[in-house]
This record gives sequence, structure tokens and C-alpha cells, in this order.
Amino acid sequence: MPVQDKHEVGIAQISPGTRAHADEFRETFLGEQPFRHVVIDEFFEYSFAERLLNEFPSFDPSLATAENKETGGKAVNTRIASISSAYQDLYGLISSNPFLEFVSSLSGVPDLILEPAMYGGGTHENLHGQELDPHVDFNFDQTEKLHRQLNLIVYLNKEWRPEWGGGLEIHSNPRRPEENRIRTFDPIFNRAVLFETNEYSWHGFPKIDLPEDKRHLSRKSISIYLYTKDRASEEIAPRHATFYVQRPLPQRLSPGHVLSAEDVLELRRLLGRRDRWIELYQQMELDDSRKMEALHSYIHALEKGTRVPLTGYVLQEGHSSGLHADMWASSSLKVRIAPIKPVVELMLRGFRPEGSPTGIAKILVNGEQRGTGKAGTGLFEIVARLRNEHRQPFDVEVLLSQQASAPANDQRDLAFVLVELRNRHSAA
Repeated sequence: MPVQDKHEVGIAQISPGTRAHADEFRETFLGEQPFRHVVIDEFFEYSFAERLLNEFPSFDPSLATAENKETGGKAVNTRIASISSAYQDLYGLISSNPFLEFVSSLSGVPDLILEPAMYGGGTHENLHGQELDPHVDFNFDQTEKLHRQLNLIVYLNKEWRPEWGGGLEIHSNPRRPEENRIRTFDPIFNRAVLFETNEYSWHGFPKIDLPEDKRHLSRKSISIYLYTKDRASEEIAPRHATFYVQRPLPQRLSPGHVLSAEDVLELRRLLGRRDRWIELYQQMELDDSRKMEALHSYIHALEKGTRVPLTGYVLQEGHSSGLHADMWASSSLKVRIAPIKPVVELMLRGFRPEGSPTGIAKILVNGEQRGTGKAGTGLFEIVARLRNEHRQPFDVEVLLSQQASAPANDQRDLAFVLVELRNRHSAA
């Protein structure tokens, strides 16, 4: 009797046929258009797929909140390990190294990771009338700091006909309906679809339209999202949420077509959906604007209260200007100094990162230049000797117009990092 490989034992819930043809599936996956994907029928071992269907959770309205915050016809249960013993076994499988390595062998994507909370994944149940507009998925998990790479969807519908809708659609470009090419895969029992997640992996499904005597049925599936810690630089896009594109007008609405009552209802429905999405995106923009305004107000208040790192027997009087909370100074830094002991000299200590061009820094006291020096890469010091002892509050301004090599994507006016503004006193 042959000895089973430990790797094979670890993924025993995957059907022998799926395992035996992994190389063929990978070739198909890598060659498909408009983005890489593969369809695998009889993905799980049959008895395991039966258990998953039999123990599929009942529709829970509390898990059916849509993007517009309304209760809809799609329920998503991400906490699959708490559903039943079959789903505990499923979670143990998909979070195991043998499974992740197997999916890597199907896709050619190494070092796959299952995000533990399965955000957005788990069991998906869609009722009669539900549809999913073409969309590109969110591309980055903010909590775990992972790049989304693959979607693996397994369907659990034993009784399903193509005319009922709900088939997984893969789109070439739904933003251009006249050019868009669509491939549809019916959501039949134990069929898996594996596809890459990128900036053009458009997918969705048309409205589910069940006959009156079949509306006890629903479209059931399991969604597994897989990630990696890193991604090729040419594939990385700015982080974003899921993007949706509204469905185009039905093809029957062409020049010369006479509108029926059904057509008018369909047009009203489509326009209503589009208007609601526009309203949702407008509200999202307003919410983001409020957050940005609050953040700018916070930063402004923080920077107004930034204390200059003064040393010596002096105090800062009022607010500084031109100094950020992280001690980066702009091309004009101003502060008013109140002496406790008479001040005769100032010494500025600053820092400019590697790659910064050499600039000339000037120190003005009450508008009069009292010190100047070069500020290049690394630490620099500039001394300003005062004309007289200063016993009363006086204004200091540091000017350095040559910008430093600032952190990436930092658009602030940054000249140097302020380390210290030292005040020296007379011997008396």
C-alpha cells in the first residue's frame, strides 16, 4: 500500500482530481484573459462539499448590511469557524500551510497568506433579486498590512439553471460597454473559480431571477481571499476600497425599440440604482472631507503649539511659526525668546538628510542678520553673536531657502530638522 505524502494528507479535503491536475490548472490560470483565472469543477472531495452545503448557515439579516448601510439580500458570515464542525474543518484547511502552498502551485503566486479575520470573505448567500455590479476589489488589508492577490470562490448550488442569473461574470472593461467582453460561469455545486486580484480584475454577477416555486433557494458560495506581504512594484496601485461600475442599459434598448411597461420599470430601476450610488459616493467624499479638515485643524493646532528646543536660561514667548510637530523646520522659522539671564550669543544646531544640497542658513535677531553658515548633509552648527546683551524678549528668525531631501511624498516646505537653539549668557 503506497504511503501518502504529508502534504497530500494535509489537503485531503481537496478532491484527488483537483490535486492530480494542478499543473494543468496552473497553465490555464496563467494563460487566461482578460486577467488570470481558472475554473475547477469538483474542487473539494465530494463528501466534504456535501457537509459544507448541509451546514451552510441560515440567512441572517444582521449580516446583510450593504454599502449604503441598508439591509439587503446578501448575507456575509466571516466568522466561519463558529458556524459548525464542517466550517471549523474548512477554516483549519484554508489557514494551513499545505493548502496555501497548493493554491500557490495552482496560481504561481508564492508565499500566500490567509488574513485571519477573513474581512469580506467567508460564506456568501444571495437571495432572489440580488445582483452584484462589476467591480474591482479593495487591494490592501490595512489591519494586517497585506497585498490582496487572489480570490478563490467555491459554489454550493446543486439546483441552478443559467436562466436564473447569478453566474460569475468576468469583464474585460465594464467602463466601456461597447467594448466590454464578458465570460460567465454558472455557480454550480462544488465549482471553484480562482482569479487574481488587480486593478482590472472586473467581476460581478447579474440579477438573480428565480421562478416563483424556486424562491426558497439562494445563491450560496464560500469566498476565500489570499494575500502576500509584498507585491511587484509595477503591480502596486494606491490603496483603495472596492470600485463599482453600474450596469449598462439592456441590449434590447436599441434605436427603433418601442418601450414596454417592463422596459420603463427597468429603466427606472437602473437610474434609481445609479442615483443612489452617486449619492453614496458624494456622501463618502463629504465624510472624507470632514476627516481631512479635522486632521488639518489638529495639525495646525499642534504646530501652533510646537515648542522650539531652547537651551539656556530662556523661555519661549507665544507661538513659534515654521516649525512642525516632528521638528522639521520650514525655510523661515520664527520664535520670540524671553531671557531669564542676559543672552549674548545663539547657536543653531540642525540636521539635513543625506542627499540634501548645501544651502546657506542665516540667523536674524530683531530683523538684523547676526549669523550665517553652510548647511549641508548631516549635522550643522551656526553661531549668531548678538550686538548687545539681550535682557528683554527678542525675535529670532532662521532662514534657509534650499530645501532638504525630504521623506517620500512629503509635500511640506522642509529645510532642516531643528536639533537645538542654544542661548549663551554673559559671564556676569
